[in-house]
Amino acid sequence: MFMHLIKTLWKRKTKNLLLSLEILLIFCVIFTVVVGVMYNANLFRTPLGYDIADRWRVTLKAASDKEEVADPQLVDNYRRSLLAMPEVESISFVQATPYLQFGLRSTFTVQDRVDRQYSTAFLSLDDEASKALNIPLAEGRWFSSADESSGLGAAVLNRRIADTMFPNQNPIGKVIAKYGAKEGKKIQSMYKIVGVVEQYRYLGDYTVPENLILLRHSPVLSAPLDHIVIKVKAGTARNFEIKLNRQLKMVRNDAEPRISTLTEERADYLSQKMMFYVPPVIISLFLLVMVAFGLFGVLWQNTTSRTPEIGLRRAIGASSADIYKQIVLEQALLCSLAMAVAFVFLVQLPFTGVAEKYLTWGSFFQSIGISMLIIYTVSIICSLYPAWLASRLSPTVALHYE
Repeated sequence: MFMHLIKTLWKRKTKNLLLSLEILLIFCVIFTVVVGVMYNANLFRTPLGYDIADRWRVTLKAASDKEEVADPQLVDNYRRSLLAMPEVESISFVQATPYLQFGLRSTFTVQDRVDRQYSTAFLSLDDEASKALNIPLAEGRWFSSADESSGLGAAVLNRRIADTMFPNQNPIGKVIAKYGAKEGKKIQSMYKIVGVVEQYRYLGDYTVPENLILLRHSPVLSAPLDHIVIKVKAGTARNFEIKLNRQLKMVRNDAEPRISTLTEERADYLSQKMMFYVPPVIISLFLLVMVAFGLFGVLWQNTTSRTPEIGLRRAIGASSADIYKQIVLEQALLCSLAMAVAFVFLVQLPFTGVAEKYLTWGSFFQSIGISMLIIYTVSIICSLYPAWLASRLSPTVALHYE
């Protein structure tokens, strides 16, 4: 049966070549989309490293000069005033709240290995950030006031940079140095590592995990931070914003605080990402539908043109089921040949590491399998009706076919 199908396809090789090329191209397009969807789905499922439920974000700006809050006493007044509210459980001043598209990068090195430098993102957070955002620690502890008198800054590393800087070592207690912002820079400050988090993806759900160092914000030595994360009691109503704004105005009446919930910030972030991700999927679905219509028309036409062949098979004893199975299997075999050729080209991606950021061997074979399933499903569905028509063909009709 298999050899018969091969011979049948070979006799119509010119028509089948064009059809195979169409299947090959749409298979590559679907594979690309599936890789993208799987990659972003994996990012979405990766833990953020913090909680956003019942968290509010406040950005403090002065109406007079639009500058950051720069008075430590004012920051302390804000802290006391907010903690006095019955709805508030904890607050934290941070350099950037989750879903705020803000980032700083610098070069760090290890105290005893200054010849090795590591480019990494970094953020400053206060001693209450772990509590306010529920940041789980994998090792060590979070910042505390005890770090103020150590003579060094305190740092919490994410697992990625901790394993890079200290492979097969415990990073707790080690000292790292941060270089200045200019090229040819010198060491600017030193930090003692007090803890490790698995990750802290403050930029959002689709953020690629990267090196990140969280630095302790010193209320004595550093300029105050103007972003606040407020943890409120579960069930706090949305109109809490009115009360919160009034409380902030009591501390500084010329302030123009920007208030939102982290849940709303996440919803805005996801909607913006969908505007970027949805169009490629829609275009791919449109192409797939167009290919399906074209495939259906070609198969119908091919079946009609093969009336004498099918009638002869029926005349020598082939059943309707045999004809039906032949048409469907021919299409499945044609798809298999086209996808086999595509596989030879696509396998070069993980083999050469060209797309290693997006594609591992595991995700490659998963994407290939899903793409093949889609192509087989569409192709077989398109072949069902032409196969049904061919199976109902009477030998007498074939004898009178012109």
